[in-house]
Amino acid sequence: MSGEHTKVAKGRRKLRVLLADEHRCVAEGLAGLMARRTDFVRIVHDSEAMVLAALAGDIDLIITDIAMSPVSALQALRRLRRQGCAIPVIVLSTHGEPLIVREAMMAGANGYVLKQSTSDELYSAMAAVAAGNQFVSPELMASLLQAPEATYRFTRRQREVIECMARGQRTSEIASELGISVRTVESHRQALLDLLGVHSGVALIREAERLGLIPLSPYDTAVHLEDEPCP
Repeated sequence: MSGEHTKVAKGRRKLRVLLADEHRCVAEGLAGLMARRTDFVRIVHDSEAMVLAALAGDIDLIITDIAMSPVSALQALRRLRRQGCAIPVIVLSTHGEPLIVREAMMAGANGYVLKQSTSDELYSAMAAVAAGNQFVSPELMASLLQAPEATYRFTRRQREVIECMARGQRTSEIASELGISVRTVESHRQALLDLLGVHSGVALIREAERLGLIPLSPYDTAVHLEDEPCP
């Protein structure tokens, strides 16, 4: 299936597009914008519908926002890639932080465009990824190149710490499980707060889940994290 999609996308003059966005007015506006350059634009408003439509075939290109439900678009994209779906994907988002752009590309996105960009830039991204290339908005590429490595992706240890936090574990419990000191845990947690621009453990977990940087947690962590303020 993936190989067929790639060949069709390259050989067709117009693309068959799957557009995923929770905001109906935004999705309808984008669909109208792309109407002359596509065979059709199929609109879905949640990540589960996006996955089902992509796996059903008849799609050359997926354009998706990050913030979706029941899981973020990045989690849905990881699921598609694990199932062998190679349909090109462009993330179209208001978020331009290097960390998020990097995570999207690592999840399997082929392009990343800001919603603030011009329609010509979106068209360029569509043509590029349909031809088998990658595309990142020029202003985002500049910030990625300028940002130090530590600011645009979680380290393995940071990911372990935030996943422990999402399970409701306290600092001492995280330190014991990971075999590191309490001070080191606090240092990683502060770095995570700085990366996502939030000021509490609860906000950190919610923002990381919303952006698909960590899986949605089945645990109710709010009480534990509120009881133990982040340094």
